[in-house]
Amino acid sequence: MRLSYNWLKEYVDVHAGPRDLATGLTMSGSEVGQMEERDGDAVMELEITTNRPDCLNIVGLAREASAVFNRDLNVPRAEISETSQERMDMECRIKAPGKCPRYTARIITGITVKPCGDKIRRHITSVGLREVNNIVDVTNFCLMEQGQPLHAFDLDKLEGGRVIVREAAKGEKITTIDGEERELEKGMLVIADAKKPVAIAGVMGGKETEVTESTKNILVESAYFDPVSVRRTAHALGLSTDSSYRFERGVDKGMIKPASDRAAELIVEEAGGDIGAFFDEGALEVETPTIKFDMARAGRILGIPLETDQVENIFRRLGITVNEKDENILTVTGPSFREDITREVDLIEEVARIYGYHNIPARVTKLVPQVTRKQHQRKVLEKLRTILAARGLNEIMTYSLVSREAVERFRAISADEVGLFNPVSEQHRFLTPHLADGMLRSVAWNVNRGNRDLGLFELGKRYSREGKGKYSESLTLCVGLTGDLRKNWEEGDRKAHFFDIKGMIDTVFTGFRLEPAYERAEIESFESATEVKITGEKAGFIAECGRSVLDKYDIEQPVFIAQIRLDGLIKNTDLAHHYRSIPRFPSSTRDVSVLCEGSLPARQIYDAILESGEELIRSAELVDVYTGEQVEAGKKSLTYSIEYGLDTRTLKDEEIDSVHSRVKDHIRKKLGVAFR
Repeated sequence: MRLSYNWLKEYVDVHAGPRDLATGLTMSGSEVGQMEERDGDAVMELEITTNRPDCLNIVGLAREASAVFNRDLNVPRAEISETSQERMDMECRIKAPGKCPRYTARIITGITVKPCGDKIRRHITSVGLREVNNIVDVTNFCLMEQGQPLHAFDLDKLEGGRVIVREAAKGEKITTIDGEERELEKGMLVIADAKKPVAIAGVMGGKETEVTESTKNILVESAYFDPVSVRRTAHALGLSTDSSYRFERGVDKGMIKPASDRAAELIVEEAGGDIGAFFDEGALEVETPTIKFDMARAGRILGIPLETDQVENIFRRLGITVNEKDENILTVTGPSFREDITREVDLIEEVARIYGYHNIPARVTKLVPQVTRKQHQRKVLEKLRTILAARGLNEIMTYSLVSREAVERFRAISADEVGLFNPVSEQHRFLTPHLADGMLRSVAWNVNRGNRDLGLFELGKRYSREGKGKYSESLTLCVGLTGDLRKNWEEGDRKAHFFDIKGMIDTVFTGFRLEPAYERAEIESFESATEVKITGEKAGFIAECGRSVLDKYDIEQPVFIAQIRLDGLIKNTDLAHHYRSIPRFPSSTRDVSVLCEGSLPARQIYDAILESGEELIRSAELVDVYTGEQVEAGKKSLTYSIEYGLDTRTLKDEEIDSVHSRVKDHIRKKLGVAFR
């Protein structure tokens, strides 16, 4: 945004010179990057933040200067009289109200097109605009003065006496004022006459209806176009203009008619003619929020004493209306050109920046030591990372946004997905409902670069919709294994297996003194799936990825995945340190080889051993699985090593043999198995 010092002084009589003005504007948030002297004027280049489109015009910056330097603001108010209400058989209509909620057009007849007067010409050229003719120069002057883009059509070149605001049809073409023929896409907003588009709404006018020296009658447009529509159109056409720049950031909804009046007044002054009929189509609600401002609270937040008169004066100069005063509470209404002011804290910021951040004394607050620096969840996650890293796994972090295909590919493990209203791309449309896609993308990326032996884990969040307006996010662990798990001269090479990843999950739970339960499950897109439960509740699964899924990621080698929800683990874990003394008396072991159906989970036999009620059992461990020639087809042999012992004395062999027999009898009766 370029600012002319001389132009600004026509609206606010600041006594400060150009450099002091630049410093004042910069310290209040409108940073002046460069300044140059030109023909007795000082022209500044300002960086305006995206939330302050009201500063993209001279009056807006004059208002800022008025507040910073405590000087009165004098904004020109147009006073016009419409000399003719004849509508000249014109029709003005909006067919796309979602993209253009309000459109106005004013007829001015009998004008003389010629070079513009010295004042307007000098002002617009000072801020980098070129002079064209008195009509175009006036619309550009109003744009820079008040921030409302305007456009003037040659009224006699509009065919059929119609002005229609509509969406373009696919393949429609228009030659814009810069002489370029542009093909429009379906949905782009255009201004059209009875036959063709005559302007790209909010971006640029058309060549065929531009104002020339032969123009006698004009139609002046002032409207509000949807910022998103203008941005998409300008981006698609590769065409950015002063008008589109302002429409994209949102123009003042209350300036549509005043800007049209101001332009009409100046056109009559510069080109003569009569102001005719005014068309005002559509409706646009101007939102001006009412906010309560607590003087005491604002003072505590800013660390400075605030006087009511002082705050009132700042608000008044910024265009904020104070409606009521009740002791320390001010009830105010924000102006239409400041849509960024919606809460009390926004008002506090306004007071702070006009008061001057550099005027607020710096204080070092008293430091209060925190007894508990780390919360329980953070401690759990730190321990979890330590356990997994100790098992040789590397941590990864993946995107939280995924595509529709990624959601559907793992629909069996995805709750209702959460979509974005305005995604950056189709590949980032949904908050991820699972971590499998990110894990497999990481595996594929590494495998394609020769890193085939991988052990990865991620601590991330999954997102889901729980109902209308309700959403949830759950902290989740995802582990992935692929390639060789071990590769050394002594043990040779060994591929990762399902039980390797299951062992890692066991290690995690053991580290937190939890004992998970496993149950076979059928999960689409996965093979050999096993459901994991914590204290009886489903927590996740362990599985091998199916071939059809791996093909989607161009992964040829097997990949094993575990996905565990961590809320149950965090809730039930005990981080206190526990220890058990070493047994004073020796223990003794007995093996038992169980012959059972191939479908019987080994865990059930293990549980049966421990629940046999024998107090002498210290531990049990599965040490061998056999399914060879000596075992009937469809069955398997599982060998468990059971450790017996007491802490008070040494057991005799007769006692151990007796207990061991009772354990075997319990297993046989409960599970119907035999022994080898």
